[in-house]
Amino acid sequence: MTLKVVLFFGIYLVAKISGHGMMLNPPGRSSFWRFNKTAPINYNDNQVFCGGAYVSILQKNQNTGFYGTGIVVKTYEPGSVINVEIKITANHLGNFKYSLCELKNFDAPEPDNCFEDLLLEDGSANYMVNGEDKTVFNKVRLPNFQCERCVLRWTYKAGKYKIVIKVIDTYVHI
Repeated sequence: MTLKVVLFFGIYLVAKISGHGMMLNPPGRSSFWRFNKTAPINYNDNQVFCGGAYVSILQKNQNTGFYGTGIVVKTYEPGSVINVEIKITANHLGNFKYSLCELKNFDAPEPDNCFEDLLLEDGSANYMVNGEDKTVFNKVRLPNFQCERCVLRWTYKAGKYKIVIKVIDTYVHI
C-alpha cells in the first residue's frame, strides 16, 4: 500500500522587517486563493507577518488563524522529493531553508520547537539567494514517515539585513 503525504499549506512570518515573497507550489495559506476560489483572499500574500519576535498573539497565517483553514492542497509520497516554487517580489539576498513539524493539536498554532530541518535534494541545508532570483525552484526531500498533518516551513533569512525575513509553513499528512 502506498502511503500518501497530504499537504495542508499555510504561511506565516516571523520578522523584524518586511520580507517580500510567497510560496506558490505548494501554495501557502495566504496564496492558496490564487488557485482556489473558495479560499480566503489576501492581496498582500507576498508580505505576510506574524507580528515579529515580540508578538505572542495568534496571527492570521498560523494554524487556526484566518488563513489557516486546513484545506488539503497536495498529496505526496513519504520520502519523496517535492518541487517547491518561491516567488520573490523584493530580493533581500540571504538564504532559504525548509523544516517540518508534525502538528499534533489541530486546534492550536504550530509550536516553533516542533520543527526539524529538511534537506534539499542535493543534500544541502540551505538555498543561497542571488541578486537575480525572482522565482526559485527548490527540490526538497520529505522524511520517510507518516503523519496525519505536518507543517512544511519555508524560512527566508535575509543577507542584506542579517535577520530572518520570512517564515512560511505548510501542513502535511504522511
